[in-house]
Amino acid sequence: MVSLPPEVSASVFKEFGPEEVQAISLEISKLPQISPEVRSKVIEEFLGTSDIPGLKDPNQKSNTPFPTVGGPPTRRISGDTSPTMGGGTKTTVSRQRPLDFLRNVDPKQLIVLLRKEHPQTIALVLSYLHASQASAVISELPSQMQTEVARRLAEIGHVLPEVLTEVESVLQNRLYSLMEGDGLDESDGKEALVEILSQSDRSTEEKIITGLTKKSPHLASDIKNKLCDFEDLELIDENSLQAVLRLTDIRDLVMALKGASKHLSERIYNCMEPEVSKALRDDVEALGTVPWENIKNAQQQVRNILRGLVTLGKVKFK
Repeated sequence: MVSLPPEVSASVFKEFGPEEVQAISLEISKLPQISPEVRSKVIEEFLGTSDIPGLKDPNQKSNTPFPTVGGPPTRRISGDTSPTMGGGTKTTVSRQRPLDFLRNVDPKQLIVLLRKEHPQTIALVLSYLHASQASAVISELPSQMQTEVARRLAEIGHVLPEVLTEVESVLQNRLYSLMEGDGLDESDGKEALVEILSQSDRSTEEKIITGLTKKSPHLASDIKNKLCDFEDLELIDENSLQAVLRLTDIRDLVMALKGASKHLSERIYNCMEPEVSKALRDDVEALGTVPWENIKNAQQQVRNILRGLVTLGKVKFK
């Protein structure tokens, strides 16, 4: 579970009953740091012994629909046997956009990976990352470097495919070296569980926390303290709130505010420029009646951004 992408693990949790969820969550929280080598061996053993239809097909190994360690669930393993970041063999993956493998790398690792690169290279990489990743990386650069990277990012035009291929190759090798040499891919169970819960829906999260409270109240309290809810936007200072809003998709924000308390809504409106605030109010009012499920999903997107900034130490509570 901790070797899968968090969003995949969160989906898997939904397939278990309450007692199984509680038991698995408790075991995850007890896990020590896990090396890339151990993860790879566990996955290889699972693939070699599982009888799940479609997961094991000795005649079509290249089509195994199983995600690579740390990769997104839509990737498919091919038969390349070059070295990998997890030790053993490297899997070649098909993807729709250049530098796609970096979109699943933790921002802290990206900062280590890019901080000594030329501003043009950093700008190129940032242009292919998620906005939240790029923001986290650029915020850690020296002020002069930030300006230079921002300028080059705004001026990026067509990039030759061979240039992208070369950048990909260099960064893949460097990421592999960092993870093998510095243990950047290691994680402990408690942090892994928090990450999985961050990608879970509210009902799954509540089910797990309730179960842990019965079996290990101290652990449940510790995990809950690391999680944030949408309503916690009222508890952070204005600079932190602005940071969350800058990273939030405006469509998610409009939908989330449709179900927000009046006090929280006013706080969000008041920390914006007047014209932006008015436009946002108008959009929220124009929504009319919407399904509560849509509101919950939008609030979860905002909540996940808040949690990510808390993890990075970018949020201050009042």
